[in-house]
Amino acid sequence: MADRDEVPLLHGFDHAVDAEMLVRWPQRWDELREQAPAFRSDIAPWDLWYLLRYDDVTEAFGDPARFSSRQTLYHVEDTHRWIPSGVDPPEHTFYRQILNPLFGRGVIEAGEDQIRARMRELVEPLTSAGRCDFMGDVALRFPTAVFMQMMGMPLSDLDVFLGWAEALMHTSSAQDPDGLIRADAARTVYRYMRSLVAERREAPRDDVVSSLLGAELDGRRLDDSEVVEISYLLFTAGMDTVAGTLGYVFAHLAGDTDLRRTIIEQPETMPAAIEELLRLYGIASMARVVQTDTEIAGCPVKSGDRLLLVTSAANRDPRRFDRPDDCVLDRRHNRHITFGAGIHRCVGAPLARAEVRIAIEEWHRLIPDYRVVEDAVLTHHVGGAAGYHHLPLVWEPT
Repeated sequence: MADRDEVPLLHGFDHAVDAEMLVRWPQRWDELREQAPAFRSDIAPWDLWYLLRYDDVTEAFGDPARFSSRQTLYHVEDTHRWIPSGVDPPEHTFYRQILNPLFGRGVIEAGEDQIRARMRELVEPLTSAGRCDFMGDVALRFPTAVFMQMMGMPLSDLDVFLGWAEALMHTSSAQDPDGLIRADAARTVYRYMRSLVAERREAPRDDVVSSLLGAELDGRRLDDSEVVEISYLLFTAGMDTVAGTLGYVFAHLAGDTDLRRTIIEQPETMPAAIEELLRLYGIASMARVVQTDTEIAGCPVKSGDRLLLVTSAANRDPRRFDRPDDCVLDRRHNRHITFGAGIHRCVGAPLARAEVRIAIEEWHRLIPDYRVVEDAVLTHHVGGAAGYHHLPLVWEPT
């Protein structure tokens, strides 16, 4: 085990604003991973450790007793509970037993026609234009529409929700040094969710909120505040991550003609292609708080330290994956951790997979040949989840 002072310290490092990260993610993570299995940053009131290698990240994911999900990365106090991702067992077990059936494969398959309809509505008007900003025109709008549909929200509020999401998740510290813009956006979303929950309490419908309000396990039901917290987390976690993933997936397909042709002509390869693309673009980084003095990645960490589990770097770790930077359709045992691992593995993984698959299928049904605009400068936002700011695509109009 290394002495604490022997672990690399990157003074002032914050991945969300690191200049190199914003222009060449995920290569920057790859370089850092190969320099050391972990490093420290001094930007917070406690030591912040970045874990970069597959075995270390999965170890932290799998040990909630040592590495808790209860606190956020930078703030000392947080009044919100972030259910279920921000709670530990035994509470976590209770919430997941209620949530898992709502996002299981059977439920997602039953709603696939509606999900597919949302994607078609976005793509069909674009075919004659011959170009679009994929992020603004498709990637952000598609999962947001699906989320609103599942929650029973009117799709007429789509642009309003996108505005809230932009303010909440993509406002930089430079734009909002005091956090007032983000805090106001969070309060606005919470007010909306409280109002929605109150409406469904009075008049249930066939949607996720009503199902949560009606769920009962071991004689206990969720109260309104718990349903609000769950709804808020679904809003922040589900839409932005799928949007970011779609951006990277379509940028990759735009530049890989052979892969694009393969999945169009051999649809049986689609499942493997999706898993490889998800592995290559594991955009979320998740935080944990150390519960007791212990060791991880050969480093001595102390109670109260924070860990950032960098799934992107872990998914491309050559110690775990052969040809880690390639999309390998015949890869065996592709145990990527894009959706996390252990008890906190993303409850929405079946929905996310379906959204990525349906987006690929519906887009290529109408626009099979396209490319990124020549000389386009693609920049990223890299925080809790990475994504392109813009992705300009062009094709022959029809």
